[in-house]
Amino acid sequence: MSITFTKLLSDCLVAMGDETAATWDRTDTIWPWAIEGILAFPILRPMIDDHTNGLTLVYVYDLPADFREVITVEYPISQVPPVYLVRKNRLDPDFHIAAGYYDIDHNYVSGSGYVCYVSGGIAAAAHIKMQYLANHDTAMLDDATDLITIPDEYENILVAYVLAKGFRERLSAYMIIPTAHSSLIMQMTEMVRRAEENYVNLVLRAQQKLADSRITPNVAVDKFDRVY
Repeated sequence: MSITFTKLLSDCLVAMGDETAATWDRTDTIWPWAIEGILAFPILRPMIDDHTNGLTLVYVYDLPADFREVITVEYPISQVPPVYLVRKNRLDPDFHIAAGYYDIDHNYVSGSGYVCYVSGGIAAAAHIKMQYLANHDTAMLDDATDLITIPDEYENILVAYVLAKGFRERLSAYMIIPTAHSSLIMQMTEMVRRAEENYVNLVLRAQQKLADSRITPNVAVDKFDRVY
């Protein structure tokens, strides 16, 4: 990932035929649209949380603020082969009877974020490692330094999102003009449809490519079922 937020904004303006931002304001318009595109991007980024426990045994710990989906929970770590906990509902009567299980739930104490429950507890000063999917960074500046966290090959999807926003905004502007010709409205409507359809197709192709390249499909096979 080597594309700066500044380059993303510039590429969006070039795609819109307004490289100097004479029509579309770079800060007040293109910037928030680019952030919207990042927030709407459906492929989350893979991250690792190597959590170090305190000096006492605990059964629950806070997850990173950007956590959205769990992949694996390794505990104890550095075992060969690795030891992965199995997901099981923490409200199940058997959850705390034996070690080897985990569950994810909302943080009901703070009212925001998520926590991880570990059935056998985490030993004092021990590590527990989680691979998870996280939100993309949106706290970036137009300073040619901050990098977007979306892989470079997906930048065209963000540009397509901004382009579609621009077409829809322009259509809305024309529709409130009483003297706007109906043929122009129809032409702009078709441009909006094509732009939004292009964005959706790019996203679908990216998701399909990602699914084909994964070692295992993203299905809920780690959840415990007492039937088995």
